[in-house]
Amino acid sequence: MNSTNEINEYLKRLKNGEKCFDEFFYAVSGYIKYVAYKYVIDKSFVNDVVMSTFCKIIDNIQMFDEHQNGMAWISKIAQNESYTINNRERKHNHISLDEISEEIACTIDESKELEFVAALHSSINELDEIDREIVEMRVFQNLTFEEIAHRLNMYVGTVHKRFKRSAKKINDDIL
Repeated sequence: MNSTNEINEYLKRLKNGEKCFDEFFYAVSGYIKYVAYKYVIDKSFVNDVVMSTFCKIIDNIQMFDEHQNGMAWISKIAQNESYTINNRERKHNHISLDEISEEIACTIDESKELEFVAALHSSINELDEIDREIVEMRVFQNLTFEEIAHRLNMYVGTVHKRFKRSAKKINDDIL
């Protein structure tokens, strides 16, 4: 691992717009992976933590204080990303569309199923364009909030809040 001074120098160069991301990535990715292993519950999400940490670093590079410890700043971001992923996975039980269809088929007769699907479709279509895209990417494409945020050039927290708000609206509409 590189020294704190070297990491601070990379962060300073990135903040000034220099193209040194590859060097920076190789200098700190092992350390970020170490932090992720330490804090993430499901070790299969370590690479997600690493990538989302780099995204956060780049998104927030202008806020980095060059007089502070860059490694501590990076470590805190990786730790927070680990907590975010832990919370997301704890809250969300990933249910496939096949399981949802099977559940609907078992609990609703055919005419009610058509009404439910029509109400669901209508409720989704009433959302504004961005919220509809977020819901469709999350539900139908099974993308993570980080992937959606990257595609829509938004913050992960914003995507998550918009999804939760839209899901509540849809739930209120159809139930």
